[in-house]
Amino acid sequence: MASRFYTRPAQENDSDELIALIAATPQVGAITINFERTPDFFMATKVVTQILDVWVAIERESDRVAAMFSIGQRDVYVNGGRQKVRYGNDLRIHPDFKSGRTLFNLLKCYRKAMGSDWMQTVILSDNDASLNSIGSGRSITPTYYDFGEMTTHMLYLTNPRLTMPRPGSESKFNIRKADHNDIDLMQVFFEQQAKTKQFYPHYDFIKLLNGDEYYRGLVISNYYLMFEGNNLVAMAGIWDQSSFKQTRFVAYSKLMSVARLLNNAYSKLFGGMMLPKAGDKLSYVSLHSLLVINDDEKLFSRLLQYIYNDCLALNYQALVCGLPSLDARQRILEQYRSKVLHSKHFIASYHDDPRHKFDTTYPLYLEPARL
Repeated sequence: MASRFYTRPAQENDSDELIALIAATPQVGAITINFERTPDFFMATKVVTQILDVWVAIERESDRVAAMFSIGQRDVYVNGGRQKVRYGNDLRIHPDFKSGRTLFNLLKCYRKAMGSDWMQTVILSDNDASLNSIGSGRSITPTYYDFGEMTTHMLYLTNPRLTMPRPGSESKFNIRKADHNDIDLMQVFFEQQAKTKQFYPHYDFIKLLNGDEYYRGLVISNYYLMFEGNNLVAMAGIWDQSSFKQTRFVAYSKLMSVARLLNNAYSKLFGGMMLPKAGDKLSYVSLHSLLVINDDEKLFSRLLQYIYNDCLALNYQALVCGLPSLDARQRILEQYRSKVLHSKHFIASYHDDPRHKFDTTYPLYLEPARL
């Protein structure tokens, strides 16, 4: 007897159903949030991974998409060298098909697609359902090995940050936006610095000019360069992904509904981010490609302040910046009013624990804009 479901690679014409599947499976909590992918599911997926590997489970009778997962590949730095690594995300099952059989069929496909590879994945710390699932001990699921945590700050863009330079230091640093003439300089600086981090995603800045889908929505002027004299000492970009990826505040718990009203009343009087109404989207921009020589806190603080003020002037509600939880620069982010999200980073494999392969002298780096 044929199984109720079969699995196959996702196709471009599955986009509408995949968008509907995401809408039906929000991140439930005090604030129920959904990370949407309109108008085309694959636009956002091609920003997360360079080589797509998305699979769907189809109910035979209705021909509906019942579930999906993505384990595509992208170039990251591992132990100082560049290599293709899988990133697992979007493991979702539609509420209409939440049965053990759906999951079994999906994970059977998952195991075959993974083969001998290992992958990275990130799970929000308050996503109890996913965290309980990965610890279930099922042989059909990969083993998830802890490999660091991430703290992401959604900085409320409210009032300008005032700079207070020391006497005589005003001209020591110069921050400006990048242009096409900076691409070679940026690439050299990037490759020197990014390879010192574990899992830093590789960037090829010339591809910003060529319409590469991995850089959708990015232009060279989205980058900020910080110089000490003639030397480039730090850089970062901002990325507005709202044309293909959105964050919707679906619902608030009763307690959080009251907290939202109090927050918004306070924000009107004293400045702060207005929490959206249930059903509304948040207007934000993400900090990415962050590289600072020696991870210097003072350089990072000055660059962040400059970018914060620029984003405020552009009328965004928030600036999203994520760093490993153990990164000393977290204390700079803590000086801003923000909504904080904690995430757990895992290495997953169906085979032996691969963590012994990673040199722990390389600090972890994860890019929120590519998760």
